[in-house]
Amino acid sequence: MRNALFIAAILVLSLACSRQENDPSARMDTVATVGAFFVTVDDLDREVRSSGQTADSPALRSRLFDALVDEVLILNGAVNAAEEGQLRPLGEYADPRKRKETASMLLEEKVYSRIEVSTRDVEDYYNRRRSEFARGEGVLVRQMTLGGGNLKNEAMDLLQKKHSFEDVARLYSISPDRGRQQYFEMSELPEYLVPFIMTLREGQVSKPIEISKDTFQVILLEKRAKEFVLPLDMIRQMVRLHLSDMKGEELRKDFLDSLRKRYNVHLFYERLPFGYVKEN
Repeated sequence: MRNALFIAAILVLSLACSRQENDPSARMDTVATVGAFFVTVDDLDREVRSSGQTADSPALRSRLFDALVDEVLILNGAVNAAEEGQLRPLGEYADPRKRKETASMLLEEKVYSRIEVSTRDVEDYYNRRRSEFARGEGVLVRQMTLGGGNLKNEAMDLLQKKHSFEDVARLYSISPDRGRQQYFEMSELPEYLVPFIMTLREGQVSKPIEISKDTFQVILLEKRAKEFVLPLDMIRQMVRLHLSDMKGEELRKDFLDSLRKRYNVHLFYERLPFGYVKEN
């Protein structure tokens, strides 16, 4: 009887070991199965190292774990993995750089290339949230940055002849703003500019202000204001980029949700070498 029980115990242990060898999801170092792939503690460690961050906190490690799972989920779509079948390791995609490149390519194709932000979208967003673009006391200015020598003199000569500040800035300015309108609250102005701004009248152009060797800044004061709402034309590109980011995030979430419906995802939080922290 004892021999029979002993043999039975050996068989059970043998079957368990065999299952663990044949079923990666039963291995204690497997922290997730995502579609056709299984993810191990080593895969997560590589993700942490590649992040370049000192990932000591459970919250940060949890965030990196979530990002890794999302990338592997996207990877299923990229390689057109079978919905059912034997689990396989990440293989070449265990390399974070290779995995991220592949995931990024699919996201670009399936998500980001489909983002559309119309002029109407931008205008509607601005009109609904106009109060968010209100600013306090400050100045509306245009500015240009000039190199020294003849170029500076040519630019100042054109300004004295009443040529458009913006046109001159487009021709001569070496700074990217090139004479476009900008509004600064008084607290935002660089200290070196305050004395010059305070002496200018509305519509007046400053003399060249030397900001470094052979580099000068010229200011046109357009308006002083107690309060100011940034006009849409001044922030149109900023609003468009913001809406593009918002739509991109929505489309990305929808895409991941569609993949989760297609591929099974099992996360083994209890096997993680840290206490998982769910992000709000």
